[in-house]
Amino acid sequence: MKRQRRSIRNRRDNRGSALLVSLMVIVGLSLLGLGFVAISETETAIAKNQQNALQTQAIAESGAKVVVEWFQDPAWAITNAAMPANATCASYGTTPCSPNGTPGVFMKTVRTVTGYTGVYKALTGTRLLDKPYRGQYYDRLFGNEDNADIIINGKTNSTALAAFNTAVLGSDLSPGEISEIRIYAPPIVGGTLTNGFWEGGQRYGVATIKVTAQQYADANRPPSASTKIRASHSVRMVVGEVPVPIPGGPIQSNTAISFGGDFMVHWGNETSTGTLTNKRNPSSIPWANAYERPHFEHGFEPGTSLASIAITDPGSGYLAATASIGLAPAGGTSAVLGVPVVTGGKISSIPITTYGSGYMKVPPLPAAPPAGYTSGTVTWGPVVTISAPPAGGTQATAVAYVGAEVWPITGALYEDANYFNELVEKDYEDPWFGSRAVGDNMADGATTSPNNPQCYAYAFTNTEDSASNASYFFQWQSINAYSKRKVVTFPSIKYDFWKKITSNARGYKGLYYFKNNGANLYLKFGATPALSMVKWANSIGTQNLGPGVFFFDSKTNVNPQGLSTAARVPILAGAESWNSTDYNSSGGPSFLMQGFVYMNASTYGTQGMGSSATTVQANFPGEPYRDIGYPVWCTAAGAPLLSPKCAAVGWSTCTGAICNAGAGDGIFSSQDLNGNGKFDVVTVKASTLTGARTNYYSYDSAASAHANASTYVVKTWKSDAQATRDYGAPCTIPDAATFDGTNPAATDCTEPSEPYLNIVYPTSGGSSCHVGWEAPASQTYRPKILTSATPPAPIVCSGATAKDPDQCTSNAFDLDGGIVPLDVILSGVLYNEGDYDSTGNASYFGSLLVNGTVSGTGTPDIWFDEKLLKGSWAPPGMPRVMVFSVQTDEESGS
Repeated sequence: MKRQRRSIRNRRDNRGSALLVSLMVIVGLSLLGLGFVAISETETAIAKNQQNALQTQAIAESGAKVVVEWFQDPAWAITNAAMPANATCASYGTTPCSPNGTPGVFMKTVRTVTGYTGVYKALTGTRLLDKPYRGQYYDRLFGNEDNADIIINGKTNSTALAAFNTAVLGSDLSPGEISEIRIYAPPIVGGTLTNGFWEGGQRYGVATIKVTAQQYADANRPPSASTKIRASHSVRMVVGEVPVPIPGGPIQSNTAISFGGDFMVHWGNETSTGTLTNKRNPSSIPWANAYERPHFEHGFEPGTSLASIAITDPGSGYLAATASIGLAPAGGTSAVLGVPVVTGGKISSIPITTYGSGYMKVPPLPAAPPAGYTSGTVTWGPVVTISAPPAGGTQATAVAYVGAEVWPITGALYEDANYFNELVEKDYEDPWFGSRAVGDNMADGATTSPNNPQCYAYAFTNTEDSASNASYFFQWQSINAYSKRKVVTFPSIKYDFWKKITSNARGYKGLYYFKNNGANLYLKFGATPALSMVKWANSIGTQNLGPGVFFFDSKTNVNPQGLSTAARVPILAGAESWNSTDYNSSGGPSFLMQGFVYMNASTYGTQGMGSSATTVQANFPGEPYRDIGYPVWCTAAGAPLLSPKCAAVGWSTCTGAICNAGAGDGIFSSQDLNGNGKFDVVTVKASTLTGARTNYYSYDSAASAHANASTYVVKTWKSDAQATRDYGAPCTIPDAATFDGTNPAATDCTEPSEPYLNIVYPTSGGSSCHVGWEAPASQTYRPKILTSATPPAPIVCSGATAKDPDQCTSNAFDLDGGIVPLDVILSGVLYNEGDYDSTGNASYFGSLLVNGTVSGTGTPDIWFDEKLLKGSWAPPGMPRVMVFSVQTDEESGS
């Protein structure tokens, strides 16, 4: 019985253990199940986050690509791609310009670097991201990412951001949207970062674009109001200019040029690395030497009173001295000099006690003075006479400066006369024409030694508007040796580089590679159809490729450069000789090469163009200027230059001389005194100058006079004292709100600037240009920009438009000249690896670059497009930038 009870007890103990094990198994299985559930939910969250990340990345990439298109065609982008219009600001800290040091308040960031405070694209009439991309400070991007030059987000410009999202994504923003666009400087090596902006260094590109896309858990809009960000992704792209060759003139040969017939070259330098036989000799603004025009800053500042006396030789042995000055001509008042200051036996300065009026500036003494000037009693110009020193001393000499405060005549080479009067109020057939060769320039006949680099030297006594013995012919230009020799170079155009750019660009509009099929026909990207070069190159033809870069390969599709002449012959493609039937002319315009055309033909030429040429609207070149800087006027103590340079209102002072800005920077420079973003010019009739002489003289081969009644000159800015003597009252600043170039106040003066020659542009490309200024209310206005119509047309210069110097030529400095129609078959750059040989009358606008020889007959015209040099060349539809690098790996999310 006892044994039986024990058995029962054991069975109860086993049941308790089983229950415990069962519970443990259940708990384990439950935990395992929960783990699987957790893993499943995590995987779902990861998948969702990855989806969000990919969606925001795709949106950011799409946005960045659209911003690239802003650079390609800003006019199109404003209308079609939600690019905000440019705007200027009345002051920094008002829309659209953020206050100093606070980027992201408004769309533009004020850049503060050494010697410059301003914003990107500061001028009225310009577009954001438009060419030029280099030159003035306001044309370039300088900010780093935190201080981007342009910042578009919900705070700075919510309207523009919303329009951009609609343009890129449509109305459905549920997958996410673009929350910010930043545009700032490209990578810069060797620069200095100051206040968030780069100074100096090597720029690798035009711009960096950063576009950020975000996805939100709430529906708050604009993005700046959203607080629950699910995912964020930023994409950066660096873009640089499509590196179209920069030519030096309308036609350049890397071998030799021998023009035949009536080959006409316009608006720039014809150059050859060999000999050059010229066919055109127009009247043109002369060259003093291979580097510079005559120094026309001398005479640019009008005035008839003395400005100062400069000691040219202090002499020696003086104990005391006296000084006198020549009498003024009839109608003027004579100056009186004070007692010279003697320091250590030398004349250190001569004060002026009476400044006089009616004086002329000092040129070299002529054989016969002009009417009204007689030798002896009244001299040609104010000659300073200093008494002789005691025995054993040496004579001191001095020169008087008339009118000029900033650029006085120094007596050095090309600094010894009033060159301004020699150039103004004359007509020139082609003010910009030049002819330069590394070898012999045959303008003066064959020469055997490089002893006369300038074929016909410039002389002050020449008649500048005469084409005889023109000073623009240069030869033996193989080295840089100031002042007569400046090396002539041919642009570096590399076969492998351009072939790679075009052949790898399939899918990008405007970059085209054409493979040669061996029979002088070409296949775009190697695919059929096989067509002739003339068919593919026609940007307005049946293929309708539009403007772009066209690379036509060699016969065997291999590089012909660097080979011997014998080795090149079987490689270069067959000759291209086009005539009007090749253009498919049907009695009207039917042919135009537009962009950069790269040929590898043995010879290229035309036999005329019939009626196939297309009319293009071409800008004359801009006005000549001397890049010698402008004097800085202080509007207040410390403004614009810190003390002691600007100690008070008046000329700034640098080591005892007037401070100068903008010299040698390659751009026309001026000081914007009234802050209206323009260069304001006031002209004055020469006869209104205080104590003015009867005529405004030019000393050519015989003394000649420009009648004061019709001669207008720039009323340059002067100190109060000098302006009072020359103008009758101190200078005042033109009113920023009301001045339009035609309505100066009686005391208004031109803002300080570098000296320039104003050109009155004609209405046709073959007409002469007049150098001189006009009455403020009677200026000749010519359009210099096109409308946005299709096809573009010159604007109409009337009303307020005519008075806008950004749109029409005027008395103010014109970077681009007036627009005229030209009938041409090229608008852009054409390069041929072989020769050029043609007949007929085909005309070109842009530049012809020929690696071989240039010859031919006929009557072709080649007009230079100066925008190719200035970086502003941008035919509508032509690709301007290319993407250098892309970074897509910055993301964040919840």
